[in-house]
Amino acid sequence: MKPIGIIGYGSLGASLAHALNAAGLLSWIYIRNEEARIQAAELEVPICTSLSDIPIAHHSIILAIPDSAIKDVSDLIHAMHIGKGCYALIHCSGSLTSEILVGKDSSIATIAMHPFQTIVSCEDLPNIPWGYQCEEENAEYVVSLIQTLRGIPHELSKQAIEHKALYHATAVASANLLQMLIALTSEMAKEAGIPSEIFLPTIQSTSVKRAHAALIDGHSPLDQLTGPLIRCDVETIIANRSAIKSIPGMDEVYVAICKAIIPQLLGMKHLSEDDAITLQDALNIKVFER
Repeated sequence: MKPIGIIGYGSLGASLAHALNAAGLLSWIYIRNEEARIQAAELEVPICTSLSDIPIAHHSIILAIPDSAIKDVSDLIHAMHIGKGCYALIHCSGSLTSEILVGKDSSIATIAMHPFQTIVSCEDLPNIPWGYQCEEENAEYVVSLIQTLRGIPHELSKQAIEHKALYHATAVASANLLQMLIALTSEMAKEAGIPSEIFLPTIQSTSVKRAHAALIDGHSPLDQLTGPLIRCDVETIIANRSAIKSIPGMDEVYVAICKAIIPQLLGMKHLSEDDAITLQDALNIKVFER
């Protein structure tokens, strides 16, 4: 395995640095922020403050930086170190393809590998799926690197690469929107006078467990959907919407999610066309004055 340098020391960069250092692969880190350099000193590897000073020969370089900076930093590395033996440039963006790393030095392998989860610390790395894109001759290296991070490598299909932005949005929606929904239901529980820490984890973990079990079995999580929407219980839907009016924005969330799911339920024959129209009408009702 090639020695690896990391540019960037945010949550992901720091997590990768600790994991690769433990594996004996971390060679150096490029960090601009002085406070972050102090934190990284415990790794006992060279900390670079200029891109012109980073070691290049036979190294792979991971760009753990914001998406907006990847192209510029990659171009600078190509311009500064062309022909000096850099093995690979690797970015960890979920929305960008490996082509953004192509530059003046055509000998450098260009690799995109992205964890399908937000990484806060190196403790988050084990058993996380990583989608990767690279040339066929570099696949063995990438798989080995991801496995070194204790991740699960998955080569992205042509379809996934063509829809990389949607691939990334899937991960964001799976994590961030779920967290937001939990936060909103916590506010509802508070308003209702029930302790969210007692009631919500059980119902939410059970629902997620059932949904994941359906996915693993090759079914839709909607097959086990319960509640007023699947029953076409308009009276309860309107009562629910009226009850959540005290939570800013909650009615909009409720309506938007229900409206988005109705076409899927209709397509799966879980709703009739008449039921779908009835539900849409109920969701379009203005249940309270703003």
